[in-house]
Amino acid sequence: MNYISQFKNPFSNYGSIVYGETFVGRKEAIRTIQQRIIDAPDPGCLAIVGPPRIGKSSLAYHTLIYPRSLLLEQRLLTFRVNLPDVNNHEQLFRKLVSKTLTALNRANSEDKVLSLSGRAILENSLSWWELQEQVQEFFAEVKYSGWRVVAVIDEFDAARHIFQNNEEAFNSLRELGYNPEWKVCLVTISRRTLSEIATKSRAEISNFPGIFHDEYIGCFSNEELNQLLEKLETLNMELSDDNFNFVWSQTGGHPYLASALAFHLSDMWLNSNQCDFEKSLQEAMTAFLKYYDDLINILKEEKSLEKLLQILLGPTTTATRLDAEKFSRYGLISPNINGYYTAFSSHFEDYLRLIERSFDLWPLWRDVEKKLRKLIAIKMEEKYQTSDWVSKLEKDRQGKLKPIFDKCRKMLEREQKSFGERASTNLLDFTYPDDLYQIMASDWNLFKPLLGRESKEWGEPFKILAKIRTPLAHNREEALGVEDRELASGYCQKILNLIDKNQNL
Repeated sequence: MNYISQFKNPFSNYGSIVYGETFVGRKEAIRTIQQRIIDAPDPGCLAIVGPPRIGKSSLAYHTLIYPRSLLLEQRLLTFRVNLPDVNNHEQLFRKLVSKTLTALNRANSEDKVLSLSGRAILENSLSWWELQEQVQEFFAEVKYSGWRVVAVIDEFDAARHIFQNNEEAFNSLRELGYNPEWKVCLVTISRRTLSEIATKSRAEISNFPGIFHDEYIGCFSNEELNQLLEKLETLNMELSDDNFNFVWSQTGGHPYLASALAFHLSDMWLNSNQCDFEKSLQEAMTAFLKYYDDLINILKEEKSLEKLLQILLGPTTTATRLDAEKFSRYGLISPNINGYYTAFSSHFEDYLRLIERSFDLWPLWRDVEKKLRKLIAIKMEEKYQTSDWVSKLEKDRQGKLKPIFDKCRKMLEREQKSFGERASTNLLDFTYPDDLYQIMASDWNLFKPLLGRESKEWGEPFKILAKIRTPLAHNREEALGVEDRELASGYCQKILNLIDKNQNL
């Protein structure tokens, strides 16, 4: 006898466009769309901007495409165009006409003039100037007939390639969405801002983005995430505050990541009537890492990964407050109560720490940390004749160094739990300047031949390094004096010179 559960996984479609009853949150963004487009007698153009899989397309579909039968009653013709499906601006203009004719047919419009003029544009071979003029006349007729046209153009990032070096493409779109005689309400969906897309296209324009209102879409708020997770109640699952905090910590309210985790939670519950959040996170890890990798590739393409790492992990050598504000609008970081910045989730920040260790971010600063860690490992392994020297050192120092290594163990365990084989297995990777100094000072005779002086004479330099690390790591460089920065730079260079001179690390 085949058994089919009466319950269905409420997150079975995660990663797809969400709309209707399954759509949650975004009240402010929906209000903006309502006021600027749906209720407006003359709808204004809108640019929906945000990171991948944050719910941009779902927002547009839920508000402008799914309810189109109701919108037709308000004389709104809405449709969606996927920009990568066209090769140039001429094809895009024809697509806009074709989609409008389909929308009119759906509205049971019997306007033969519109139908004939629209088909003529699609069927006749026209020069670009003829095409542009006839498309403008067509939409002027549509407007005169009392219709308002809303064209949702998804994946608009593709414009940087499709319209490359093509100023006319952007200018003609601007004219279509700006001129009151035939105005078409353009709603673009993109990861980048329109200004960035125009710049990447190498088209010499400046006024296309000016007709748009930018609506940035970020992670869910606590309330929105709670609303999303309420879907688990359809399976008779109850979430405690600790359960919610776990999801929040691991996903930061990112709709796609939270839905991926909730899918595996639901799947486990349906199959075994068990609810193991840690195990479900591990099962969702493929989706998490694929998303992180895609995001990192975008940041690399934009040459902004280094700046993100500087802002979150420090030190900030080239990143500015404007960069931090941009990442904040983009939803990747947010300021905490101390004025520092944190990633949208602790899990993603742990991933960035993993990336940062293999990323040549700060040639001077990173060389110091890497070479000191390597130096310590070499000297301790020589002394104890084993790679497992930490426990022996802790015992020799009667537990004085145990708090340092316990802190490192917790960070290592968290990273391994999150990223498996990608994670570091080296405790020293999780140490900070003061930690390194305390470990070396515990047996300075091992390091004196290389660094010289007594350990107490290196106390002040390491205090400076420890002092500057936190402000630099969190984009608070103004809290540091010029003297501290210059001292730190000098100490870093001195340490590197001493190590490189005496031992090849």
